[in-house]
Amino acid sequence: EVGAGYPLAQSFESNAPYLPATFIETVRAGEESGTLALCFDRLHRYYERTAKTRAKIISTMTYPAMVIVVAIIVFIIIIAVAVPAFTDAFADLGEGELPGVTKALMAVSGFFNRWWWLLLLIAAALVIAYLAFKRTERGRLVLAAYAIERAPLRRLRSMSAAGRFANTMSTMLTAGLGVPRALDVTSQVVGNYLFSLGVRKVKENVERGRGIAESMAGVECFPKMLTEMVGVGERAGSLPQTLDVIGNYFDSEVETQSTRLLSVLEPVITVVLAVIVVVLLLAVYLPMFSMYGSI
Repeated sequence: EVGAGYPLAQSFESNAPYLPATFIETVRAGEESGTLALCFDRLHRYYERTAKTRAKIISTMTYPAMVIVVAIIVFIIIIAVAVPAFTDAFADLGEGELPGVTKALMAVSGFFNRWWWLLLLIAAALVIAYLAFKRTERGRLVLAAYAIERAPLRRLRSMSAAGRFANTMSTMLTAGLGVPRALDVTSQVVGNYLFSLGVRKVKENVERGRGIAESMAGVECFPKMLTEMVGVGERAGSLPQTLDVIGNYFDSEVETQSTRLLSVLEPVITVVLAVIVVVLLLAVYLPMFSMYGSI
């Protein structure tokens, strides 16, 4: 299509609909301004930075997630297989002679073995309800607000969304896009739905003649530092450069917070697993000691 005279951005848009709006619009702006090579270089740095930030967050959450999944699997095996195996051996001791922790573990095992199908149905119903709620407008708003306001990782998610906003806006403005169009593209890629609605609200106010920082000040989801730095860039006439600096700052903060979070999660998970192991060992070995003592 390019050989037939069509613009490169239009050819990408019609043949590769999976490409993000950031890429298409930057290429289009580069064609119109005659700076296509610079725009491609900017896109390369933008996507490299975005990929590194995302990879850091994923790597931070992978270890605790895998440990928790393995712990749940082991617990299910113990409850479903191991506990019923030694329940019969303990039955000869009499119900009253068993330690409380052993009786509790046996009760939990009996409950799971009897009602496992009901638990699976409840879990499936909860997943279906969550997915259905997530597709609604209210559901998207509630989940997005929870992610950046109340979730345990709210600070990390908020900084990640702010960094993506700054990096995307810097890339769009450097490529030559107007502020409204840059905001429109940015609203599609920031990730968090509440943040996206905030960017769209800023765009509407900018189109009415208000400044970007002034418009951002009326939206709660934007971090105060981001709004203030945008105001500095507007007043100095160097908004793309300022956004690039603040984007680097938020990316660095995400990396630092991810490292700190992992350093805290590792001992916490270790302690929790140790407590679970101790409880299971006590439940199994205390009755055995009683049996050996009575022989």
